[in-house]
Amino acid sequence: MSRKIKYTEEFEKALNKFVKELKEHISTDTGEWTIKGFIDIYKNIYTISSDTKIVSKILEIHIFPEILRFAKK
Repeated sequence: MSRKIKYTEEFEKALNKFVKELKEHISTDTGEWTIKGFIDIYKNIYTISSDTKIVSKILEIHIFPEILRFAKK
């Protein structure tokens, strides 16, 4: 087996494991998101809308540290 194929298979295995861990990080066992909304300084809670800009920003903030961890590993 060539080094490239071996490296590719190892990376694929690590990436699949990371995706599973990431799913566990952002959602519960029942599939609910772990982040439910925003809170302001007055402790008012606002639920998340389905606006794609909001959803993408939450995902970016929530998973970026995990992506960095994977990349370093």
